[in-house]
Amino acid sequence: MAYKILLKVIFFLFLSLNTFSNVLYDNEGLVITDIELNIYKDFYFKYHNSEINDANSLKDLVLIKNVIRDLKENNSNFISKIDNELTGKFGKDILKNETILNFYRFSRIRDEFIYNYFRNELSVEEIENIFMNLSELNLPISENNCLVISKIINFKDNKEFINNFFFNLKNNTNNFEVKINGFKYDVCIDKVRYYEIEQLIVSYIRSQTDKEFEYFVYEKTRN
Repeated sequence: MAYKILLKVIFFLFLSLNTFSNVLYDNEGLVITDIELNIYKDFYFKYHNSEINDANSLKDLVLIKNVIRDLKENNSNFISKIDNELTGKFGKDILKNETILNFYRFSRIRDEFIYNYFRNELSVEEIENIFMNLSELNLPISENNCLVISKIINFKDNKEFINNFFFNLKNNTNNFEVKINGFKYDVCIDKVRYYEIEQLIVSYIRSQTDKEFEYFVYEKTRN
């Protein structure tokens, strides 16, 4: 809801100020104005909770516009799919401002590299390494479907749990189990804890796919 309100405010400002914009970049049909730059900086801050300067904002906008233009020409079905996802999430207002629309498009394209790595390349050994780099991975165990907690166990080096977690992760299930001293226990992972672990894995995959994505982006820019 907050993002939808923000979008409406930015759209209004964009329409009000667009006629007074100054061109900052104009090359091979790709034009970027100071209004777009300011919208990008403002939205970048709200999305990432960190500031970005003018030079990096302009660089981002050039790269983003080049990538989107190339995909529109060579893979328009993919762009249409992304736009349908975005309108389903944010409503049709998202289509009214190209700067914000392209920001989300570009983020979604980046996510595709993460999804692809997760589906096709992520291994249980990588999950094991991620967990081993933690100081601890303390999780409660239970004998009765997590109704009563038996005790807390550090699972960072427990290969049985790691294999079980990997299976659940890849199959989108949540049947976390482990045997300890011959007894089977449920490993109790609530939504908050699961999200924290999931974000560690996403961060790892992002780092693994950075070079591939950068190559993709700059190839589109050169085309």
